[in-house]
Amino acid sequence: MSCAPTPCPLPPSSFASRRRCLLLLVAACVLLASCGGDRGEPLGTGGAPGGDVLERVLRTKHVRVGVKADTPPFGVLRGGTYAGFDIDIAYAVAGQLGIDEVEFVPVTSANRMDKIEKGDVDMVVASMSITRYRARRVDFTLPYYQDGQGLLVKHDSTVSGYFGLAGKKVGTVKGSSSSYYLHQVSPDCVPVLVADFADLIHLLDSDAVDAITSDQTILIGLMANAPDPAAYRIAGKTFTIEPYGIAVPQNQSHWRNALNQALMEVWEKGQWQSIVDSWFGPGTTYAHRVDFHPPIYPR
Repeated sequence: MSCAPTPCPLPPSSFASRRRCLLLLVAACVLLASCGGDRGEPLGTGGAPGGDVLERVLRTKHVRVGVKADTPPFGVLRGGTYAGFDIDIAYAVAGQLGIDEVEFVPVTSANRMDKIEKGDVDMVVASMSITRYRARRVDFTLPYYQDGQGLLVKHDSTVSGYFGLAGKKVGTVKGSSSSYYLHQVSPDCVPVLVADFADLIHLLDSDAVDAITSDQTILIGLMANAPDPAAYRIAGKTFTIEPYGIAVPQNQSHWRNALNQALMEVWEKGQWQSIVDSWFGPGTTYAHRVDFHPPIYPR
């Protein structure tokens, strides 16, 4: 004779209640999986609205590229035409992928990642430094350029480097990596945040700040485009490392890999060096030494 206790069955109403709850839960999960996010992407993927970016771009031969419109020599808009180092890089990688139409969309340092996440652009080529913080929201290709943060001051300024910024007002662009690093290298300075680079040079012109900070090539561009370039000087050496990558939506590895392949081909065919020489080579408006080339993987 078994001594095991006989299970006490639950009332039929309890079984029915549990069964209804289980069915409702399954139905809700199926509905969420089929509907996805408000733009049609599967929930939780972090992917770009509109499905596979590479498939769409190759099918339509059209790509939307976020670029700067006020940041010489990387991206400027003049007379309705975009020009700059980043613009040429965008054209070069698009050409390698067989894309006929490149649509440029103006972005700022503050809204670049928003534009990607909302699906307004397919990629951003906008002097955007690769950082681990940004990689929480977007993905990056291999670096296609590298710069370093520097300082621009009036020619007669006593500031000779970042170590002399204590108590000084320093202008920087909101949303830039420079605004973050400024606090790290000189916690005792007084940051003054502005929306764009045109505002940045105006701060210095009006003596509202003692110095402005950004990537040094951008500072060279601001100085070269000022009415009197000789009124300014670069103060000291660069004090950060800023590798620029093409930013893309997260979880679009096919798209990112295709861009990486295109970047490597741009380098191997000599296009990258030609673009560098045309913008930064001897005799150019923004001439300076570029000690960098994209990392290349063997075939």
